[in-house]
Amino acid sequence: MPHPAPYDLLLTGGTVVSHDGRHRHDIAVRDGRIAAVGEGLAARAARDVRVVDAAGLLVLPGLVDVHVHFREPGMTEKEDFASGTRAAAAGGVTTVVDMPNTVPPVATAEEFRRKLNLVAPKAHVDFGLYGMLGQDNAEEMTAMAELGAMGFKLFMGQTTGDNRCPDDAAIFRGLEAAAAAGLVVGAHAENDHLLRMFIDRLRASGRTDPRAHLASRPAFVEVEAVTRIVTMATEAGTKLHIHHLSTGAGLRRVRDLRADGHRVSVEALVAHLLLDDSAYDTHGNLIKLNPPIRPAENVAELWAGIARGDVDVIATDHAPHTPAEQAEQDVWCAHGGFIGVETMLPLLLTAAAQDRLSVEDIVRLCSYTPARRWSMPGKGQLAPGFDADFVLVDPDATGTVDPATMHSRHNVTPYEGRPLTGAVVATYLRGESVYDKSGIVGAPRGRHVRPAPAGKR
Repeated sequence: MPHPAPYDLLLTGGTVVSHDGRHRHDIAVRDGRIAAVGEGLAARAARDVRVVDAAGLLVLPGLVDVHVHFREPGMTEKEDFASGTRAAAAGGVTTVVDMPNTVPPVATAEEFRRKLNLVAPKAHVDFGLYGMLGQDNAEEMTAMAELGAMGFKLFMGQTTGDNRCPDDAAIFRGLEAAAAAGLVVGAHAENDHLLRMFIDRLRASGRTDPRAHLASRPAFVEVEAVTRIVTMATEAGTKLHIHHLSTGAGLRRVRDLRADGHRVSVEALVAHLLLDDSAYDTHGNLIKLNPPIRPAENVAELWAGIARGDVDVIATDHAPHTPAEQAEQDVWCAHGGFIGVETMLPLLLTAAAQDRLSVEDIVRLCSYTPARRWSMPGKGQLAPGFDADFVLVDPDATGTVDPATMHSRHNVTPYEGRPLTGAVVATYLRGESVYDKSGIVGAPRGRHVRPAPAGKR
């Protein structure tokens, strides 16, 4: 008689959702990895195996948010890695990639090592770290890659931290260094010189209202930057990703560039999909974002891009600030960004309930594709050999966005009170519960995720 399979955990009765379908399958876990997926696994398991009954629930791969700002080091009055990763776990996000515009910026190998040592003991979910593509740090980029950088962030337009935007020669040197390392460059694609000119004009005219921020960053500022960086990245042989593409014009330009043979992935933010410029009338500077919340026709074009497959990734740009900073009335003094890592999945499940996309689309855009694009070993799929990172979802649960139940340091959100359909029931990281309805479970157990070596991708 066959010996019972030595599983540590058996998830039974749930509907497993992948990027290309769903099946009523059991999932068996051994040593933090998925050992088997299929029917009838309980009959082959030892009697003392730990069993989780997922009947009536959807089972998704843990989400991968490739765009968060957890503000450590240097801005922990806004957020830190402990609070940010607790919010991620509660939102069904099991891997995050944190941005480098901290204080100091992560622009050298020394700062990368310092940040890694600082945040690793605090992480409740797995994490990658971006280095910065700066003015004179191509050699440092090579060294950061050796330390396990997930990729490099290029700020082509001003944002939090007010770091200098590199000139084109520096950008190209950085693109070459990233290409040699085989890593992704993620671009904040706005023309810094133009947006600063428009800001100066608007300030001189006396504008301080929230919509002045939108006026300062017209669509062509994004289109120009997208055209320039895609062209340079192709010449350098760099894997390029456009973070938070916000305009229909920008998406149309990406489609044209792809038709000409350029290869680039594109990200849309939850905020750019769910908010339009009418929200300035309700929320004022709370919804200040770089690039800005756009008129409704841009929102419609982003959704159409998701339906066509032109948008590859959905992320949050989780960017906390203190309540006092977000209550600032002068738009030029207000800080850009707001929280989102905990609400991404519930908001997208709600959009799925409204037939704006499918749950399979959520998995593809928020798990499968980001894990593959950034070469994250063991992430993004519920298949044998992959990490047992999964989230249990009740697709029929209803509620509202309630800041009182959230886990970020400052829970100021424009989504407060928004109706929800679909809720996170539990989140598992490598087969261990990190969140359930009672709250965060256990001590931090997140690990640093390094991209797979080029030969193993």
